[in-house]
Parts: sequence; C-alpha cells; structure tokens
Amino acid sequence: MKTMIYKFSKVFIVLVLLSFGCSEDFLEYEQRGVQTEESFYQTDDQVFEALMAVFDEWQGGMGFNYVYMLNGLSDESYAGGGARGDNGGTLEEINEYRFSPTTAAISGFYGWMYNCVNRANLVINNTETDTEKKAMFVAMAKALRGYAYFYLSNLWGEVPLVLTQLNPDEYNQPRTPMAEINAQIEADFTEAIAALPVRSAMPATYQQLLSKGSVQAMLGKHYLFIDDFDKAASTFEQVISSGEYDLYPDYAKVLRKDSEHGVESVFELNYTSTLSYASIFGAESGIGGWVVMNGPRPEYLPAMTFFMLDLFPFSWGFINPHKEMYDAYVEAGDNVRLTASILGPDELSALGAAYQTPAGFVPYGSDGYLDMKYLGYLSEGGGADGWTQFSNVGTNVRMIRYADVLLMAAEANNRKSSADDEKAKTYVNMVRSRVSLDPVTSAGTALFEDIKTERKLELSFEMVRYMDLQRWGDAYDALKDQGKKVPNGSGGYYEPQGAGYEQGKNELLPFPEYEMTVNTALEGAQNPGY
Repeated sequence: MKTMIYKFSKVFIVLVLLSFGCSEDFLEYEQRGVQTEESFYQTDDQVFEALMAVFDEWQGGMGFNYVYMLNGLSDESYAGGGARGDNGGTLEEINEYRFSPTTAAISGFYGWMYNCVNRANLVINNTETDTEKKAMFVAMAKALRGYAYFYLSNLWGEVPLVLTQLNPDEYNQPRTPMAEINAQIEADFTEAIAALPVRSAMPATYQQLLSKGSVQAMLGKHYLFIDDFDKAASTFEQVISSGEYDLYPDYAKVLRKDSEHGVESVFELNYTSTLSYASIFGAESGIGGWVVMNGPRPEYLPAMTFFMLDLFPFSWGFINPHKEMYDAYVEAGDNVRLTASILGPDELSALGAAYQTPAGFVPYGSDGYLDMKYLGYLSEGGGADGWTQFSNVGTNVRMIRYADVLLMAAEANNRKSSADDEKAKTYVNMVRSRVSLDPVTSAGTALFEDIKTERKLELSFEMVRYMDLQRWGDAYDALKDQGKKVPNGSGGYYEPQGAGYEQGKNELLPFPEYEMTVNTALEGAQNPGY
C-alpha cells in the first residue's frame, strides 16, 4: 500500500434560483446541501480538496495522453499492439507521423492540459491566502498551471493563455504571443517557489506533493527550453545545492516501488496499487491502463516467462523498443541501464522464452525487444485479495527525477554564456558513476553531444526524448524515417504512406479540429503544414 494515496473529490458548483407567483411577487430559496463557489475555498481543508482536484486531473490524463503521445513521438519505439489498427490506430498515427488535427491523441492531450489549467485557476482565483496552508496550496496550483503551459507552449507553440474562469461570451480566445506565455510560466513558478518550503521542511502530510525544489526544477527546465542557459544553470544549482536530493543507489529500482518518493524523486505523481484489472481503465486508474498496455503480450511468450520476470501476464504489447535503442546501450558498454531498460531476444532465449509466433517471427510492431520500464510488477501489488494483488498496476510516475536535473544542469553549464565544462562534467559523471561507467573527459561541443547521449540512455522511455530532440533541433534527422517500415509479424514490413517527420510541419503539433471549430478566434491560426 502506498504511504499516501490521493483521495480526490470533485467540487460541484450549482446556483439555483426558484421563482414563483405572478407580477412582481417571487420567492427565493437557498437550496440546502449545495456548495456554492462563493462559500467554498474558505477553510484549509476546502482549498486542499480543490488542490487535490488539480492533481487528480494531472494523474487521470497521464496514460493515454502523456505516455502515448511523448513515447510514441520519440525515436525509441514502435507503436506495437496486437495487430495493425489496434486501439483504433491512433498510436500508429502518432508514432508514424501520420497524425492530423483529427487524431484523437492530439485532441486528448490538448484538452487534458486545459482541464489541468482550469482546475488550477479555480484554486488560484478563489482562495484568499490568509493562512500558511492556503498560501502553500495556491503555490502548488500555480506550479501545476505553469507546468501545463510549459507542455502546451512547447508542443503547440502560441496557445490561448487563460488565467481566469471565462464567461460564455469569453470562450473564443486567440493565440497568445510566446513572450507573454513564457513570462506567465516564469511568474507562476517564481511565485510558487517563494511560497513553498524545501521538501524536508514540508509538513509530513504534504511531502508527497510539491516542494520548493520541485518547482525550481520546473523553472530550470523552462529556462533550458527557451535557451536561457545562464538562468537555467543558476536555477538548477539551487536544487542541487539544497542537499534535498540524491541519486538512488540502484538504477534498476529508480522507477519501482522501493524508490517511491525517495531521494531521487523531485516531482512524482502517486497511483494506487490496489486496483483490480477490471477497474484500471476507470476514472481512478491514471497510469494503470498504461502499464497493462505497455507490457508484453502473453500469446507470444511462454507463461512462465512472466513469472520469471515478475510481470503481469495479461498485457497488450504496445510501445516496443527499436533495436537501435538496444544497440545504443551495447555501443556505450552500458550494461546496468540496458538490463533495467530493455530485454532483447538473446536475453529471452536465455530464459527459455523464445517468441512463439506461428512462423517463429517477432510479433507485429516489434523488433523482438521488451521495454522494462513502468510495467506492472507482480511483487508490487497491494490488493486485499489474490486477484487484485496479481493484477497490480500501481506504478508512480516520476515526472522529474534528480538524474534528469543533474543532466539538465550539465547541459545548461555547458551551453551558458561563460561555459563551465568542469561543473558540467561533474554532474554527468555523477550519473555515470551510479551505473559503473567511466567518466566523460570531453569539452565544448563534444561534451554537449555526450550529454545528449547520456540523456538518451538514462531517461529512455520516460517521456523526455521527443521534446529533447525538438529543442536541440535534432528531430528531423532522428525521425525522418520514423514509421516507414513497421514489422508486420510475418517476417516482412508494412510501409505506411506518408510516414516520417516533415520539416516545416512537425516542429509543432496541430491544433485539434474540434478546438478550431468551437473556438472561432483560432480560425485561420492552425500551425504550419496542417
């Protein structure tokens, strides 16, 4: 059982006016049992409840939006699944760069982020920060709003900036200039940092939420993505020098139950480990649906394979690593992270678990490799009965971990106006030392390339690779052939028409068609190429 499982409740705001009689006579009744917006947000507990609704939205949309969009868009994996068109083919559209304004995953991610913004706005705009706890809760809401706009602006560019509850006649909102969006993101993070204590000084009840260091990491990441490397370096330095974080000793456990909210966790989202298989796709599931979809399909491997690997045996085979990812670990001599990240055909054969497809080929959408991160591990269930324990899917999501902070700090120090490559190498080598790799000795541009490689190997399948490629300007070279040849499960390949990253188009995602329809202020403002 997790040390803390968020219990979220929705705040329903209903204003009812009952009018009776004729002429000017009427009666007004105050409906009992109804909480109005004006009467809510008064106590610490009420504001905390509303804040939990913000976290709830972040958690609830994670699996089919964040995970599939950002993993699917990267050069790390195939879409996978049981066969061509599985799950409606939406992940294939994303993974093969055949998506359009009508692609469901595009609309899902965009709408999810604005739902997060909306719930944060309710907390921010309706709370008087007249107690220490209320001030802390509003600060967290600002951080979560800022982080939503970080993703919106990096994925879609100039988006509507909405900071208040809108009246119906205000729903048509135009795109906001990027400078204004960036200023608001910085303001949200900066104000949150000022109001939040460091993690060790947080009241125990709230230590699993956000602390000063969490938001400093968000702000440093924002500066890095807008190429303000001097500010990024100094901001990350505050996180590092705080002494609040460290690298978890065992890389194989950095995403496992043993390390939840441990020394490496800078920003982490909680999920329950007691849901049954039948309920993982419900409102409370969040990441649950992902780990079931992400694991290997049972029809292709001997049943005992799953128990030898401690894996949930009824998964669906999406997000399968490219052979090139496996080869990158081998080329780097990175055996520790390879073992914790990808399992290849040779390793499967050594377990007596060769693929059992009819013709002896690897499954559809697979080079024969298994992603070993963020899976449903049998030993980590916490259910009240055997079946619930057996079908555990309660993996917490590490949104930002300390290794990521160290590598971002290394990059910022390498790229800032007065480069500090010695400090950059120190941070890179801290990460490499954990996995028994020799220190890097490069400098300048060569060191920058080494940092890129280190991020690829350290953070594989953790939803950072695609956005790294975009901000480095490396996306076209890495993704131009993405999806052009997909293993068909019979020894051949599908060759989808129109696949691959296009310059001048895929630098940004398209605004969803539905949003363009309902928000007439976006008319004619679609991103280039769509």
